[in-house]
Amino acid sequence: MASAALQAHPGVDAALSYFNEQIRAQPQDQSLYLQRGTVYSNDGQYPEALADFERAAGLGDRVLASFDLGVLYYRQGDFDIARRYFDEYLKRFPDNVSCLEYRARLLRDAGEVDAAVADFQRLFDVQKSPNPGHFLAVAEILAARGDDGITQALVILDRGIERLGVTPQLQYPAIRLELRRNQPYAAMERMMLLQPVLGQSPEWKVEMGELLLMVGDRKHAATLLDAATTQLIELRKTPARLETLAKISTLRSEFAVSDTTARS
Repeated sequence: MASAALQAHPGVDAALSYFNEQIRAQPQDQSLYLQRGTVYSNDGQYPEALADFERAAGLGDRVLASFDLGVLYYRQGDFDIARRYFDEYLKRFPDNVSCLEYRARLLRDAGEVDAAVADFQRLFDVQKSPNPGHFLAVAEILAARGDDGITQALVILDRGIERLGVTPQLQYPAIRLELRRNQPYAAMERMMLLQPVLGQSPEWKVEMGELLLMVGDRKHAATLLDAATTQLIELRKTPARLETLAKISTLRSEFAVSDTTARS
C-alpha cells in the first residue's frame, strides 16, 4: 500500500525514488503507478500525477484509477470531471468511504446541497466510527437554510451524538442552534448533558449560568457564577481565564446579578 511505503520512506523525494525503482523493476504493475501518482498528487505535482494515473488506467481495470483521478481533478477545481470519476468509482464500490467523503465535499463545494447531504448520510451508514467533523459539516449546510434547516441540523448532530457519545464538539454547536431558534431550555438540557465531562470547569459554570440568566433563574445562575469566579481567582491567570472573568462581570451587569463571592 502507498501509505505503508510512505511511512517506510518518509519525504516526497524518498517516496518517489522508491516507486521509481519499483516501476523500473515491474513496469506493468498498475498499483505502482497509482501509488506514485498519489505521491505526486499530494505534493501538488498534478501533470506528473495525471500521467501516472492515466498510465495505470491503461494497464488494467480502468475503474481502479477513477478515484485517484477524481481526487486529482477535484484538487484542481474541475468539479465536473472529478464528479464523473467519483460516480464511476462508486458505481463499482458504493460503500467506499474515501470516495463518498470526497464526492460529498465536492457536492457541497458545488452548491448541490441535497446531494451532498445524501452522500454524507451514506458515509455515516458505512463508517464504523464516523468523523465528528462530517456531522458538523452537514449541520452547517442544513442550518444555512433557516428555521427548518436548523431543526434538520439538530437531528444530524443528535445522530452523531448517538453514534459517538456526548461530546463537546457536537453538543456545543447543538446548543448554539437551540439558541438560534430561541429555545434556551433545550439549550440548558444539552448543557446539563456535558456536566459529567465539563461540569468541574469554571467555563462550564459560566456557560450554564448564562443560560440560567436567559430563563430568569438569577439565584442558581449567581451560585454558578460565584463558584466560577472563586475557581478563576485561585487559578493561574491566562488570557482565556481573564476573558472568562470579564464575561462574568458583563453577565452580572447585564442581568443585575449580585456578586456574593468572598475574595481573599
